[in-house]
Amino acid sequence: MRAEETHRIQEPRADLRLLKQENLPLEMPLPFRSRTAAILDGAEGQEIGISFREEVPRIPSTTYGSFGLYRYPAKFIPQVVAYVLESWGEPGQKVLDPYAGSGTTGLVARLYGLDYELWDLNPMLQVLHRVAIMQPKWVATKNFPSQLVESALKSTQEWLPQWSNLRYWYPEVVLPLLARVWGFYHSVQDEEIRNLFVVPLLKVTRTFSYNDPQRQKLSRSPKAMQRVDALLNGDWEQKFARMLHDEISTVLKKLAEYHALKWVSREVEANIFCGSDSLEMARQRCQEPSAAWDILITSPPYLQAQEYIRSVKMDLFWLGYTEEQIRFLSKQELPYKKVEAIPILSPTYEAYRERIQESHLRQMYEQYFHSVLGTLTHLSPRVHQRICLFVGPATIRGMAIPIDRIFAEHFAASGWRHEGTLVDKIVARVMFRSKFNPATGIEDHRMPTEHLVVLHRKD
Repeated sequence: MRAEETHRIQEPRADLRLLKQENLPLEMPLPFRSRTAAILDGAEGQEIGISFREEVPRIPSTTYGSFGLYRYPAKFIPQVVAYVLESWGEPGQKVLDPYAGSGTTGLVARLYGLDYELWDLNPMLQVLHRVAIMQPKWVATKNFPSQLVESALKSTQEWLPQWSNLRYWYPEVVLPLLARVWGFYHSVQDEEIRNLFVVPLLKVTRTFSYNDPQRQKLSRSPKAMQRVDALLNGDWEQKFARMLHDEISTVLKKLAEYHALKWVSREVEANIFCGSDSLEMARQRCQEPSAAWDILITSPPYLQAQEYIRSVKMDLFWLGYTEEQIRFLSKQELPYKKVEAIPILSPTYEAYRERIQESHLRQMYEQYFHSVLGTLTHLSPRVHQRICLFVGPATIRGMAIPIDRIFAEHFAASGWRHEGTLVDKIVARVMFRSKFNPATGIEDHRMPTEHLVVLHRKD
């Protein structure tokens, strides 16, 4: 696959490069403007403790409604986005998230009546976004999940992914059933049915695989094999059907929860781009005179957890991506793709760079900041009001890197005003778990806090 084709990667059977979603009629007026923005009054350049969950109680939890449809690594919590939009957003403004992940920024912006644009290398963004904003019109039909499952199980269509390792990851006895239900998914003509069905089907398909979900990449573990053996003990097809039914019901419930958060009555426009890395997207979009946004809010990749494609590789195969396409996407991720160096206008960046002795770690450190700050710097002239960056102090060989300070210094030197940094304690994360760092053998210490750097364009 050629580089110029990356923006055209799409889920089979749908034109997904640019997605203009149907608009949701929302009923109640903004703003909530409680005490949000006032926290930073007079705090220029300072760090202030905060609990975003407590500041935005209107969103009951980080996995409430559509925010909890799919297990995505390092997911952006919706309360952070809501805090920013309650503090400085207005209906009709445009929001950009160039590292959108599962699309949290867009889902929150839609509730507040702001237009939004989401980018991500990972094409799962397109799938998850389409599902998350669906109107749950089937909620009143109690038998609908059962009818859908029955149709899938009786499908005469068969489909299996183009994946040479398929039989390594699944027991042979399960594959005929998977071929039928995925044949149903790929052949059904009703796009709303496919959207409702896809996340439940991905989840149950993973459950019947030998993959260990607690690990960062595909990993066949004894624990996972024991799980599958237990599932296959007895009427496993009935278990499969029941799990699929329950997952469909869960999606319907979560869609109803999301649409109950009706705060602003305004039609919303959404543009979604996938398949190109964010630096390339920034270069492409900024060539367009109309490309401009009021607020940029994002949570960039973690310094040492940048390989998100491998965490969803199994799902991409079932959606119809080939090994060649997935390999191409993986090569565009930060650890592998070489990026052009830019001036990093931060003394803290240089100080920590000099402390990294191992050449490959220093290269990783440089690549990260050249890529992320390269993207954000390229976009900054097109952002009219604020840049809000949610990052954590990741470690290299046990040394915590103050990424937030580096970002703040760089943009302050570039003409932006650093209004302050809000520091929130991490309550939970969806990342791989390990008692010891597999690369170093050192006891694994995760980031205790995450920081929201708030930057304001100087008048």
